[in-house]
Amino acid sequence: MNRLAVASSPHRRSQNSTTRIMLDVLIALVPAFIAANIIFGLRAALVTLTCVASCVLFEYLTRKIMKRDNTISDLSAAVTGVLLAYNLPVTIPLWMAVVGSFFAIVVVKQLFGGIGQNFANPAITARVILLVSFSGQMTTWAQPFFYRSSGADVITGATPLVQMGTSDMPGYLDLFLGVRGGCLGETSVLALLIGGIYLVARRVIHPVTPITFVGTVFLFSVIFGTDPVAQIMSGGLMLGAIFMATDYSTSPVTTLGKIVFALGCGTLTIIIRQFGSYPEGVSFAILFMNILVPYIDKGTKIKPFGGKKMRVARDIVKPVVTLAIIALVVSSALVFTYNLTKSDESAVSEEVQAAVNDLLGEGGEQVEFDAAAFEENKLQTVFKDASGQKLALVVTPKGYGGDIEMVVAVDKDGKITGTRVTAQTETPDLGSRITEEEFQKQFVGKIGELTAVKNGTAKGEGEIDAIAGATISSKGFTDGVNKALAAFEQLKGALS
Repeated sequence: MNRLAVASSPHRRSQNSTTRIMLDVLIALVPAFIAANIIFGLRAALVTLTCVASCVLFEYLTRKIMKRDNTISDLSAAVTGVLLAYNLPVTIPLWMAVVGSFFAIVVVKQLFGGIGQNFANPAITARVILLVSFSGQMTTWAQPFFYRSSGADVITGATPLVQMGTSDMPGYLDLFLGVRGGCLGETSVLALLIGGIYLVARRVIHPVTPITFVGTVFLFSVIFGTDPVAQIMSGGLMLGAIFMATDYSTSPVTTLGKIVFALGCGTLTIIIRQFGSYPEGVSFAILFMNILVPYIDKGTKIKPFGGKKMRVARDIVKPVVTLAIIALVVSSALVFTYNLTKSDESAVSEEVQAAVNDLLGEGGEQVEFDAAAFEENKLQTVFKDASGQKLALVVTPKGYGGDIEMVVAVDKDGKITGTRVTAQTETPDLGSRITEEEFQKQFVGKIGELTAVKNGTAKGEGEIDAIAGATISSKGFTDGVNKALAAFEQLKGALS
């Protein structure tokens, strides 16, 4: 009898291990990896490998420095690397991907004790940090199959969340297959569903979390009057619901807790999408709910055998209502803060006013227009000169590094009389050269739609020589001119 081992519960053995579970997750992520490489080209593989390699390296070095047993063999660092990569645009500079890996592994995971002790999902937190720190690069989206074009540059475009409700919105089939802009691992709903079904079949995740998460977004989309199917298949909802809201370390243990957690994620996601300054809210929603997980677990814990009976009102309803109130208060505070701090769209910066005065002369006045009717034109403000012969239109097309704020002056015959860039975040000494007179003077005197072509190849009246090595920025500027000209056709009645 003295050979019997005495140990505390639980005594149930399982064939599962951390390594086995992480391997299953990696297998489930393979379809999305294949889809990303088909849609965005082999650079998707390069970004993914960079994130995985740097995450594994940072984990190895951190554990070594801390003199702890190394854990790279459990594959959790590799999973974090893949998930981080899937949350990045394919155009992300590789050094930024390494910075994100550092925050995910060192700051969020290892400084809190390693796997199982991190309070938030490392990949989600790293994405939020990168989004806040490098918003231009983190919101530059490559168009599907851009690598098939003749040029070497990336062709960028908007995501479905930005295009929602416009004629540019992709169809359901394109959204389902992933033929749209977005982060490299979030676009193909089909690939993500295949991975999710595999994880459920392997009993790695419980389906209640993704179903509740997606269902909540669907329900609130109907309430807010937006397309619920498009909301589900746009942005990173499916990636977040299947692979990150189900993370063992940062999600509740009980089934009821998982439901509460997913309800909170879904509610915050749609509120941020509808009322926040960011079109996407999945990352922020999951990160916020990660912080509440200890309280959700406490409020939904299972009654031990022989313990006190659970009271529905005290042990279930009260914590659920409390968390719902917290989520609503925080969401309301975010919306209030955004509305309080957002800039007045009718206000004009000193740079814009100076550019308008330069193009129209002193004494110009603003022209009133229906902003909603010109949403696709990215039209911000319109000015008319004192003589009523010219309009100056302020537009914000998308460049390589972010939005380009520019002013285009057009006379009553629809001829461009001048252009100015008032704000831009393009690459120094490359894309930033769109501000130079040598480039902009090509547009003066032009009429009708224009096209930017490779430097030195412009031949026709409607072609503009792009800046060498900065075709994307050149095309963005040209797109802004075209948007201004299109808006002018509707507003020229304001001229005398």
